[in-house]
Formats: sequence, structure tokens, C-alpha cells
Amino acid sequence: MISIGSPIWLIPAVIVAVTGVLLVWKAAGKGNAPERVRRLAGALKVFALCLLAICLIEPVWSGVHPRPHSNLFLVLTDNSQSHTQESSDDSGGSTLATQFKATLKPTPDSWLDRLGQDFEVHQFAFDRRVKTVRAFDELDWTGEASALKGALQSLDHRFEGRNVGGIVLLSDGNATDLTLDNLNDSFDDAELPPVYPILFDRNSSLPDVAIESVSISETPFEDAPVSLQCDVRVHDLSMQRITSSDLLVECCLLDADGKTVKTERMAISDPEATLPFRFQFRPIKTGVAFYRLQVTTLELGEGDDTPLKESMLANNSRIVKVNRGSEQHRILYVCGRPNWEFKFLRRSVEEDDQIDLVGMIRVAKREAKFDFRGRDGQSSNSLFRGFKGEADEETEKFDEPVIVRLNTKDANELRAGFPKDAKDLFGFDALILDDIEAAFFNRDQLTLIEKFVSERGGGLLMLGGAECFQTGDYERTPVADALPVYLDRTQFPDQASDLTLDLTREGWLQPWVRLRPTESDEQDRLKTMPRFRTLNPTQGIKPGASVMSTVSNSNGEHWPALVTQSYGRGRSGAMLVGDLWRWQITRAEEQPEDLPKAWRQILRWLIADVQQRVGVDLVTAEDVAPEAVRINVRVVNEEFLPLDNAQVKIRVTGPATLTKDDVTQVKASFVDPLADASTTEPAEEVVLNAEASLNEPGVYSAVFVPKEAGAWTIEAEAVTGDGGKLKADKAGWIYEPEVQEFQRSGVNEELLTKLAEKSGGEIVQEDALDAFVSILQSKPMPIVEAWTMPLWDQPLVFLIVLGCLVGEWGLRRSKGLP
Repeated sequence: MISIGSPIWLIPAVIVAVTGVLLVWKAAGKGNAPERVRRLAGALKVFALCLLAICLIEPVWSGVHPRPHSNLFLVLTDNSQSHTQESSDDSGGSTLATQFKATLKPTPDSWLDRLGQDFEVHQFAFDRRVKTVRAFDELDWTGEASALKGALQSLDHRFEGRNVGGIVLLSDGNATDLTLDNLNDSFDDAELPPVYPILFDRNSSLPDVAIESVSISETPFEDAPVSLQCDVRVHDLSMQRITSSDLLVECCLLDADGKTVKTERMAISDPEATLPFRFQFRPIKTGVAFYRLQVTTLELGEGDDTPLKESMLANNSRIVKVNRGSEQHRILYVCGRPNWEFKFLRRSVEEDDQIDLVGMIRVAKREAKFDFRGRDGQSSNSLFRGFKGEADEETEKFDEPVIVRLNTKDANELRAGFPKDAKDLFGFDALILDDIEAAFFNRDQLTLIEKFVSERGGGLLMLGGAECFQTGDYERTPVADALPVYLDRTQFPDQASDLTLDLTREGWLQPWVRLRPTESDEQDRLKTMPRFRTLNPTQGIKPGASVMSTVSNSNGEHWPALVTQSYGRGRSGAMLVGDLWRWQITRAEEQPEDLPKAWRQILRWLIADVQQRVGVDLVTAEDVAPEAVRINVRVVNEEFLPLDNAQVKIRVTGPATLTKDDVTQVKASFVDPLADASTTEPAEEVVLNAEASLNEPGVYSAVFVPKEAGAWTIEAEAVTGDGGKLKADKAGWIYEPEVQEFQRSGVNEELLTKLAEKSGGEIVQEDALDAFVSILQSKPMPIVEAWTMPLWDQPLVFLIVLGCLVGEWGLRRSKGLP
């Protein structure tokens, strides 16, 4: 900025300048020399006079610059493993780590040395956590993570209130705790000082094939209950290499013992392609299981296929978790009369270890106490008198229905009939009602069934027996509220015979409704199904309900056959066909047994995601550490209300290393976030005491910080206040920091650029570091000082005036002017 040092001389200077200009210009018009020469000589003299007039007001050039050693500048270096990847086929090729070493080498007159002349420089390195370094020579680039967000937030907190002028960042930008999507939410606009990432040239000549994402879905589909999709990204592969050779990617799914479960291959046709691999398989064991995905790039040859060399191999492997559940689900089947449906339903789950079907079959309805079939003075039912040595008062009465209990857990379960209390009914995971009228239950029991679905989160399925739905008088009952269909009294034509079943669009999309792996096979199966003759017709489908299948008659009229919906915490279904057993009876010997398979898949859908009394939920605990896991255990009582007086212990085991050898248990340590890491004791199994949550009843939490990468398993045990031990729940999680660390090769320039813009910094090229240090003098800093320079007192001004006057005099003398 230019200012006037002597403003009182402004008017005299203007007068002198104007007068001199007029006189000189007037004199320049006289003489015999060419006009151009005279005007040039006059212009030189006018310029000299104007400079002298300006010197009278003493112009001063002023500004501000950072006060030496009053501002801090931080140098932050990434110490993670991803910087050790080579960039060429040569085994001695350069890495980012070697480039960092050369850039940070402390030599005289280096950019780092010049930075220290004007600023107070602090040096840091980070991987999982940030640490101070005296010299960058001590870095080894062996960190398992690149917690860039955590490092920046830690430095901001450490130097809060200090005069930090900026942060020089040396990193490849492949952060394990920061992405482009969450960058804006991670930092406030005024939270960070300016960040200046140094951009290094990393044009790799090697291709890279990486597992980009993995998604797992578990379905009740019996043949392949687990579906896994693995997206593999191809990067830096030249089109010339693709066209000149046959390249493909092989993806293998390995179990915990290293045995190959499935292998898929896909050809590479695009240098930047994403290849979707899909696996459908059936785990042999129930509970928590871990698998490993391994991808390899192969070049096909006449003999053996040759693996293609890549820039990194750490992103070619991924551990995946499958949890099919180890607990046995109990299903209560209530039927108004012995029928074929229960026979085939029971047979279908006899060898299923995860389903325990309990039957409650009414073999006779209530009879009047004064029925003539009883002898005088006897109120017990003659059908049950004399069995098992029961006393007369313990035998079923004439005014009670005769009920047969099957597969109960003990002699007292369901002895008094259908449960009347929540603690008895809520012990089941699902309830099936078949051919049983609403009058069988009292009003409290009907309400209890509705709460079983809405509050307990159980599954309810009503079958199409003769005394269900409308004919069972369920309309205007709490059970009707839970069903997915309206129980109206609409009359339908009496043509519900010779019915053909077909799937709807929603049914085709649900794996548990289909019985064949392909659409064509499923179409063929539907064509061979028998015609059904019994139906509880309805057209009233509730909002939010889904029709999975329909039946139609010869006239083309359609009715819903299978309808489902979510209700409260649970789900409900309506099977409106009443003679599914006909499917099995009419089956030819060469045909597969589809009805048992269909029943198993329907039951697995019915009990899927049913809440248990002890449940484990895992969430990240970034407030403790980037890799910390908060284990939340939810405990409920017999009525599935939050239990506040429980004692919860959590057993953490792992990690399990998945190799071709057996699964090995690696010693791990529980790390107290408030304790020094050196005080922790290694242990193969860590037991944590969970503490009750202050925010949510029935929830108990503990924090675990893993020290080893791999697969971890958790078992939560709860003991109630009266000493009762609840069934434990198991879960698992995978800690693989290298997944994000090695997600991509090269430099993530996009994230570094956005980080610089967000903080008010800028990208600095590696070869422009010296210029960057020089322009820091003009950058805004917390502490600055003013500087001034008098322009009129500069030798250059005197030389310009002298040069103009000498030039004017010489020009006039050479042309003979006066």
C-alpha cells in the first residue's frame, strides 16, 4: 500500500508539477529540429519534474508480514504402510516413503530450514494416532491406519488458542477415517488452520486390482441362505495390455480352514472396470462364521495361468462375517382339529436344528358338564380317564376342550391350555393359528396375541383352515389388527375350486417365496403344482401389506393366497389357501419334495430378526479411539420389557486369522482408553463388565479397543436380579484397518484438494516448495508486523530523474536545439 508522508506539500507539489509541465511543453515547440525529437525531449524533462514533485510529498510504501518466530507452522507426515508401495516393475522403484524422506531431509537452505527462519516449526507424524517427532529420519512407515481426520482434530485441540499459521501435510490422502462424503461434516469452517498438502507425482506403471466393497444378505432361501456380492475394481490397466493378452480376475471364497468354498472368474474388458462377483452358498455351521475373499489377476497362457504383478496386493483380500444364529427358535402351532397340514409341517422341520415346533391340537371341543355320557357325580371327560394315573380332578372336564400337547419342553408347559400370561407366550418366537375359531380364546388372550407381534416382535401366521379369518369370527378382534388382510363379510362367488397358484411381482423378488434358483426353473415348478380347492377369499389388503402369491380359477378371477406385512416390532402373514397338504399328497415320486422346503422357508421368514432376551449391537466409538467398538447389550425380562437390574459380562475372543491352516487365536489386549498401553496384560480371552446405560433402560455397554487386526467374536451373558442366567447371545466383527489404508493405490488428489479448500489452504507441488515458503510472507498470519519503505528516498528514483535530465540534454545537444 502507498501512502503520503508529507500531505502539507501536496498542493505546492501539484503547482510545481503543473507549472513545469506547461513551461517545458511550451518551450519544446520552438526550434528547427523535427517535432518528434522536440516532443521526446520535453517528455523526458516533464517526467523528471513530476518525479521531483512527487518526492516533495514523501510517498511511502507500507505493508505487513509475519513477525519472525511469533507464528507456529506444523509439518504433519503420514506414517502408514500404504506409502511403501512401489510405483514401477523395478523392485527398487521409488515409493512415497522415499520421496518423503528426500523432501524432509534436513539440509542447509532447504525449504524446511527456510521455514524455520520465519516460523516456529513443530514436527508430527501420524498413523492411528498423532505423535511428535524430533527428526523425520526416525519414521518407519509401518502404521496400520491413516487417521488423518483424527490427527488434524488432535492438533487443532492441542494448539487451540495458539498462533498457528498453517499445516504442511505430507500424505497420499488415503485416509482410513475420512472420505469425500464426510469431509464437510468432519470439520467446521473455522476449525482448522490452512492446510497445505504437498502433491507428489505417483504415475504408477503397475495395474491394481482391489476389492472395493462387500455386501452380505442372509435369506430364508434353503438352497443358498447366504448371498454375497464382491465388487472388484480394476485400476491403471492399459487398454493395450487388455487387447494384447487374455486377462481375467479370479475371486475365491475360502472358509476358516482355508478350504475353497466357491471360485468365480470374470474377463477384463475395460481398463477402469468394476467386476461384480456374486456367491450364493450354505454355511455348514450355525452361529458366527468368518470367510475370506481373495482376488487374483491372471494372464491366460497355453499352460498354467500367470498371476499379473500389481502395484499392491494388500487390497486383494477381505474377511467377511456371516451370522446365521445358533439359538433354536420355538414356534407354537395351535390347531382346532387334527389335520394333514400339521402332519407335513411337523415332518418338514424334524431335522432342522434351528426350529423347535410345539403343537397344541384340539381333538374335541367343549362339552356341557351335564352331558349324558358322563356317569352320575363325574365331571371329568371319559376320553382321558384312567391314563397316567391322574386323579379325577386333574383329568380334562366336559366343559373344557380336549387338547393334545406335542413336543413341549416339560410336562407343565401348556397344561392349562393356551398361555394367559405374556411370560408364557413370549417364550415362543412365532405363533401359527390353523383351523381355530376366535371363540377358543378369551378377550385377554386375543389381546395377548396382538401384543406378541407388536411388542414382543414375534411372528404370526394364520393358515386358511375352515375356522380361520372371516369364518372364525376374527373380525373386530385384536388379532384382526395384526393380520395383513381385512376380515370383511364380502360374499364371493362359489367358484373357489380348481385353483392355480402363481407368484406376484413381490413374490418373485423374495428368496423365501421361491423354491428354485432360476426363474425358468421356478416357472416350470409352478406349472406342475396341483390345483387347490380350499380358500378363505378376501380382496381387502391392508396398506403396507405385500401379496406374495395369488390363486386364480378357470374364469380368470384372482384372489390373494399369501399376504405378509410388518406389524409393530414383528411381522404377520396370512396363508389363505386351506389345503396346501394336497401339494405333497399328489406329488409324483420323481418330483422333489417342495412342500417341506416351502414350509421351512416360510418358517425361517417368520422367525427372522425376532428379538431375543439378550441381544448384542456393535457401534463404533470414535470418541474413544478410531478403532474402538462400543458393545451394547440389550436385556429384557420375560415380558420383553427392559431389565435394569441385570449383571452383564462380555467375553471377547480373537482375532481369528483365516489362513490355509486352522484358525489360530492371536493374543489380544483390552486397552483402557485412560490407561497407559504398557500396563495392559495380553490375554486370549478378555472379559468385560458392561455398565448400565444412563440414557436407555435395559441397555448395558462396554468399550473395547482391539490391538490386532482380524476377526473378533463376542459372547454376552446376562444374569437377572434373582440369579437367573439368560441365554447368551453371540456376535462378531472384523477389524481390518488395512482395508481402507490400501483401498486404492496412488495419491487421492481429490480429497487433498477438497481438504485444502475447506481449510483455506492450497495444493503445493513438490517442486514448488521453495516458492511456497517465499510466498508465505504475503499470506495472512495470526501475528504480523508492519513495514514501511520511503519511495522518494530510493537510489532508483534519483537515477531515473538523473537519466531523464541527461537524456533530454543529450538529445537537445545532438539535434542543435537551444
